[in-house]
Amino acid sequence: MKAAGLPIDVETAYRKLEEIANETGPDDTKHFDKLLERLGLKWNPEVIAAGVVAYRATSPIYLTPFPDTVPTLLKLRDTGHKLGVASKGRAVKQWQKLIQLGLEHMFHAVAISEETGSDALTVDSLSRTLEKLGSRKAERSVFVGCDLTNEIVVANNAGMITIRMNSGANRISSPRGTSEKPAFEIDRLADIFWDAAIACVRMQDRLQAVLRCPE
Repeated sequence: MKAAGLPIDVETAYRKLEEIANETGPDDTKHFDKLLERLGLKWNPEVIAAGVVAYRATSPIYLTPFPDTVPTLLKLRDTGHKLGVASKGRAVKQWQKLIQLGLEHMFHAVAISEETGSDALTVDSLSRTLEKLGSRKAERSVFVGCDLTNEIVVANNAGMITIRMNSGANRISSPRGTSEKPAFEIDRLADIFWDAAIACVRMQDRLQAVLRCPE
């Protein structure tokens, strides 16, 4: 973007872009337009196009699954669990992430909030996922997520068994009340087989597993 004419240093531009992405969400298609506006700069299609091209070039490099993700999902499938994704955001964008991660064939069902007319993960999104999995009993289903405020609390309200994975920026946050408190916590996905959570899983009869794909 600097080569295209962005007149500020990379660090400042990156911080501003992070602020915008946090405010408007990762699915907003006008991040770079808003960056110029936020910086008090005139709209410049060359600079914006340079940003889009750079994003598309680096996205496949950085958007990769954690090393234990695929082995864990395969083991869950092999032991008879049905897996689903319940995610907020725009359907095409979330499918794009799944395909880039190479995980689109790992799940028996995918439900995205846009399909229910919402911008956020909702109880309805989780119910749709369970319905697609052929399960009507939330209390026999597991939800794995990282975000206490936008994920764990929703799954708790849906009556599911919640497991928080302590990763990313959300790992430093603490529950603000019982509604945000997960039943179990793990540090990586593979820990689901060794943590106390697996004791709960094995007590269930053909437990359905609903796992959210990491961002």
